[in-house]
Amino acid sequence: MDSRIYIIGHKNPDTDSICSAIAYAYFKRQHSGVDAVPCRLGPVNAETRFVLNHFGLEEPEYIENVYTQIKDINYDRPLSVNGSWPMLAAWQLMQESGMGTVCVVDDSGKFLGLATLGDLAKVYLSQMNSLEKFNIPVNNAASVLSGEVITPGKGQLGGNLIVAAMSLDEVVKRIQPGDTIIVGDRPYIQKAAIEYGAGALIITGGIRPNDDIIELSRRHGVSLILVPCNTFDTVKYISQSIPISYIMKERDIVSFSEDDYIHEVTNTMSQYRYRNFPVVDENGAVIGLISRRHVLDYETKNVILVDHNEFSQTVDGINEANILEIIDHHRLGGVVTDKPILFKNQPVGCTSTIIYGIYEDAGVMPPPEIAGIMCAAIISDTLIFKSPTCTPKDIEAAHSLASIAGIDIKSFAGMMFKEGTSLDGKSPEDIFFTDFKEFHVDDFTIGVGQINVLADPGDIKRDILSYMKGLKEKGNYDVLLLMLTNIIDNGSEILWVSDYRDMLERAFSIDIYGNSFYLPGVVSRKNQVIPPIIRAVKSLKK
Repeated sequence: MDSRIYIIGHKNPDTDSICSAIAYAYFKRQHSGVDAVPCRLGPVNAETRFVLNHFGLEEPEYIENVYTQIKDINYDRPLSVNGSWPMLAAWQLMQESGMGTVCVVDDSGKFLGLATLGDLAKVYLSQMNSLEKFNIPVNNAASVLSGEVITPGKGQLGGNLIVAAMSLDEVVKRIQPGDTIIVGDRPYIQKAAIEYGAGALIITGGIRPNDDIIELSRRHGVSLILVPCNTFDTVKYISQSIPISYIMKERDIVSFSEDDYIHEVTNTMSQYRYRNFPVVDENGAVIGLISRRHVLDYETKNVILVDHNEFSQTVDGINEANILEIIDHHRLGGVVTDKPILFKNQPVGCTSTIIYGIYEDAGVMPPPEIAGIMCAAIISDTLIFKSPTCTPKDIEAAHSLASIAGIDIKSFAGMMFKEGTSLDGKSPEDIFFTDFKEFHVDDFTIGVGQINVLADPGDIKRDILSYMKGLKEKGNYDVLLLMLTNIIDNGSEILWVSDYRDMLERAFSIDIYGNSFYLPGVVSRKNQVIPPIIRAVKSLKK
């Protein structure tokens, strides 16, 4: 069962999303002793990559979703038997374990098929007159019948199964080359059976054949097996020496891998009447058995969300996950939980500010590298304290963290923004989704991206607008915006694509000409762009 706690920032992660996840995961591991794993929902941007490299930290683990997978739940360890095992040995293993299914594997451990108690009973209760299709190893027969292989012959029992209880003439009339003869202490019939081409003799009653019979069987390549039981019991039990590979089901087997999702597994199971389904690894080796009881009640993945609280921005599969906490500084979105959780939502400029407060409340000093990335996140989210979202608490936290990390805020910010604002080698799609968030207001779908720039990006804006127009139709967006936020000039040029020009003009109290407009002093998506758009959208409904 998966005991990890996944700490996850939003899609299209920015520096705060990544650094908050890393910093809070570190806190949970050190203070609470839990297996907390920071995760990301997309590639890190150039700014964030610079921050992580500067402080010697690795990128968080990438995850696509938090749907529960087979590897996250408990399932049965397999009962595995080699395909050459006699049926009796497989049955005994089932009885000892209390399980009704065995997985049949080859010598390398690769899965071949399944055999159930029902399959074994069907063979055991069937009348067996021929061994032709089974090729039973002589060692299997000796093991099942507690006997001894005197001469191995060709090593296998085959042909028709003949009980030599009749006269000599009748016996030799029935023998075909390769047949298996069950015979008691009747040397003359033993000799005749060998000479007439029998492939194997099973001598019952425990009376050892004479040396002439042994030598004759050796010269003719006949398998000679001595068993202690009588002829009746030998006939009764011989079928139990059939290799399990002949009994197993190998066609139409439905198997799963540990990476398969439980909701998909459940749907597949509903289409079949099988009791157990094998779980195999990438090499085809069986690693477990899963049944309906395993998927009816199971523990879901434990998740903590940081720097967001809206379904549109969070990881796929969140409805199936167990949300433990949310730490955020944005407006309340639509995340719903089935039980009370710890929800820290504060009107500050950065989630890392909140997380540093948690460190302080617990009396935990972050190591320099963790302090450094939290400071970088605050610098990034507040645009070096210029954003209207910035609060005294953000500034105080940033200076404290800078002292722990041993960095100068001004010089570090200059290096970080220089790395983060470079558009070299980036496609319009990469640029647009550098820091993108989707919002839903009533039945409106709004997408707003934001990048920081030190100068006008130039001609690439035409390519970005062309991409946005295609995305609007493809993604069914009502409004798409990209904020080109100039850190030096303290304002944003807005590239826009929408059928609602009037609504945008009303939102920002401006006249819009062309596919862009400039908003002086506007640098915060959260405080200065989204709220007026929401008010303008709602006014359309009145």
